[in-house]
Amino acid sequence: MKKIDYILSYLYPITIELTNSMWNPVLEVVLYTGKYSLNSENTNYSYGSLHFLFKKIFRKLELNWSEINDVLILGFGTGSIAEIIGNYKQDCIIDGVEIDNKVIELGEKYFHTNLLKNVTIHCDSADLFLESCQKKFDLIIIDAYLDIKVPEKLETEQFLVRVKNALKIGGLVVFNKSIYAKTTRNQIPQLKELYKKTFKNLQIMTIMPTGKIFIAKN
Repeated sequence: MKKIDYILSYLYPITIELTNSMWNPVLEVVLYTGKYSLNSENTNYSYGSLHFLFKKIFRKLELNWSEINDVLILGFGTGSIAEIIGNYKQDCIIDGVEIDNKVIELGEKYFHTNLLKNVTIHCDSADLFLESCQKKFDLIIIDAYLDIKVPEKLETEQFLVRVKNALKIGGLVVFNKSIYAKTTRNQIPQLKELYKKTFKNLQIMTIMPTGKIFIAKN
């Protein structure tokens, strides 16, 4: 990090690197108020507003972290959610799934994800990872996006059954559903019925007006 960029970032956001991948036509590392964040073309991928959102989610959920040992993050990004979890429980074992290898590369370069303790990052799609996953988790977080869209496969009954099968008894699922247009808002009732069909308990929270948080329990 250049000293001049660090100083100027307290005045306005500084673009540090602008790149792309086969999954994302735009990937932008931004420095603002001395901190890095990663953005896609239309939304924040890691840190930034996403970090703020999940900090509020965990505060609201008031989870018993003594009972959470294994966590799966579908849509790992550059480790924003993993860092928050580490602040609650340092020895929590985290598996992160990220489809975009370029995002993983940027995570290591700017966010030092390779130094995160007890974290294993898998370059894979969420659905294919769960198809072959034999491990069980106490907490599964679904925050997998291609820009602003959740991949269609991740909003199907088949996928949710795989999520359920990867949960321990009493395990929890947290799904971040962004609402950016009337079409996505109209998807909420159908998704609600799909989650209720698959899981025993469902709660839907509104943390920010831009989305809904689905909390499902096995």
